[in-house]
Formats: sequence, C-alpha cells, structure tokens
Amino acid sequence: MFGEGVGLVMRCHLAVAFAALTSLAAASAQTTTIPDPERAPSAFGSDPIIQITTTFQARIDGSAGPRDVPSPTAQDAARRTLYNMAANECRVLSEFWKAECRLSTFSVYLPDVGPDAQPQVPSLVGTAVYELRPASPGR
Repeated sequence: MFGEGVGLVMRCHLAVAFAALTSLAAASAQTTTIPDPERAPSAFGSDPIIQITTTFQARIDGSAGPRDVPSPTAQDAARRTLYNMAANECRVLSEFWKAECRLSTFSVYLPDVGPDAQPQVPSLVGTAVYELRPASPGR
C-alpha cells in the first residue's frame, strides 16, 4: 500500500510537471513582437531603393509648320523646360515618399514623325529614372 501511494504521488508530480512544461511551450509559441516604430512598414519593403520612371513632353515653340526642323534656340528652350520638369519631379517625389531622391538617368529625344503620320506640334520628350531611398532619421 505504501508503494502504491508513492507511485500515485510520483505520477501526479509528473502530470503536473508535464502540464506546466506544455503550457510554457504553448506560451512561448504564441509570443508576439511589438513593432518597432522606427521600422514601420513602407513602400520600400526589404529593398531600400525604389525606382520611378517618368516621361515629360515640352513643346518646341517657333516652328512655322509641324514638319519644320526647329531652330537650335527653340530646341534648347524646350530642353531646359524638360530639365526643370525633371528637377521639380524629384522634389515632389522626395516630399511625397519621404525619401531622398536622385535622378539616375535622363534622356531627351525628338519624336520621329513618319511620312504617313499626322502632323503634330513639334516637341521634345524626356524620360527620367529616379532612385528613392528612405530618408535618414532626423531629416
């Protein structure tokens, strides 16, 4: 009888210990992490750089007709307009995305008008690629 009592007590202790370990394991499996406010989710995801491509168009003034070759002065004025548009776009992107903006590439071209194409207003087209990085803390 004495041996049976010890065995029963021993099994109760084992059952209590097993229950405690099981609840401890369950508790550790359910732990949650509190998000770090410094690392809030953003559009940048795991890659700290995003690229945005934008296309601009500027009219070339001073041409008599749509098929006339624009003067170098008129082309320069349109090109400067495109450069200003590109610089302004970087400021807008930087403000909107709360990021540092860098103009990565910028190309300017005169659209080719084929012989069968409808005459259009002469213009230059610029395509800009921007790289955005999350702004440094404190900026």
